[in-house]
Amino acid sequence: MTKVGFYLFSFNNPERKKRMKERFEKENIIPEFVPIVEMSDSRLIGAPQICKRNWAIMWNHLDMLKAFLESNNTHGIFCEDDVHIRKGLSEYIPELVAAYKRRNLEILLLGYLSRQPPVGILTYQGHNSYDINLIYMTYNDNLWGSHMYMLDRETAKKFLLIYTVEYSCKTLINQSSPHFSPDWTLTKNGRRAIVYPMMGVEEGHVATLNIGQKEFHKACHSRHYDPLHYW
Repeated sequence: MTKVGFYLFSFNNPERKKRMKERFEKENIIPEFVPIVEMSDSRLIGAPQICKRNWAIMWNHLDMLKAFLESNNTHGIFCEDDVHIRKGLSEYIPELVAAYKRRNLEILLLGYLSRQPPVGILTYQGHNSYDINLIYMTYNDNLWGSHMYMLDRETAKKFLLIYTVEYSCKTLINQSSPHFSPDWTLTKNGRRAIVYPMMGVEEGHVATLNIGQKEFHKACHSRHYDPLHYW
């Protein structure tokens, strides 16, 4: 029997956590919040100061995978704490799982960063009902975003075996290794697809001093967020 669990983390931000709880409650979904990875976590000992924040986020993603494997759920949806979720998400779940199995996927990206809809479906028109057709497309390494995605148990096990403390330290030595960051690793390693419309749209505010990144995230949010379709 297919069972889907929802896993989140929120780094010392009660307001964000409250917003995410309220959004999921509107879909009658109770997500599991995993404990945050503090900067004193032993897994961050080898991290240069400039990497600590990204590494902590990566470990929090991996901790969500661990929580999923400790459950009896067959699939997990993993989410950060700054995401508008699609209205009717709970009703989409059976189709998302069916598509995941049908396409023999390892990663189904439910939210991502893009200034435009995926190529080829620029004329897509949304509806106010939940019975819209979802479109699935493969994606390349130039698509970013790890704020919402689905995995099955085998993929979660694979990732936990690959992305270890030893791996994180090796990325400092071997420059050809993907950065120890979720959207360089978890969303790029395996048979993958995106879904459109997205099930989760990032709020668009990021903790970075890079003006270009700030504007990019804001533009992605503005292009895809519609209060008619997202909580």
